[in-house]
Amino acid sequence: MRLGDVVGDGGDELSATRAQQLALARLLLADPAVAVLDEATAEAGSAGARALERAATAALDGRTAVVIAHRLTQAAAADRVVVLDKGRIVESGRHDELVAAGGNYAALWAAWAAPRDAP
Repeated sequence: MRLGDVVGDGGDELSATRAQQLALARLLLADPAVAVLDEATAEAGSAGARALERAATAALDGRTAVVIAHRLTQAAAADRVVVLDKGRIVESGRHDELVAAGGNYAALWAAWAAPRDAP
């Protein structure tokens, strides 16, 4: 499903959050062993993204997943984070390892977390 698709008898247009929720429901019905989510929360606003992150976590439970995301909350929850720069892997590891290493990921995390940590 895509943003703007119409569904149902009345041809209701789907919001970004609803389109992604429907895609996650289809994932559950298909029940694959491996799932790929590409920017699954990108089009949702902050509140919608949090709800979609929870739904995606539940949908991916017990599956191998590749999650392509710019939202660092998704990266922090992953078993392994792979950081790309110009199409090349520049870092790989767990969130806490990458933050401690002080590289590209740590800089991204610090920039993202700073406004949230400010009083």
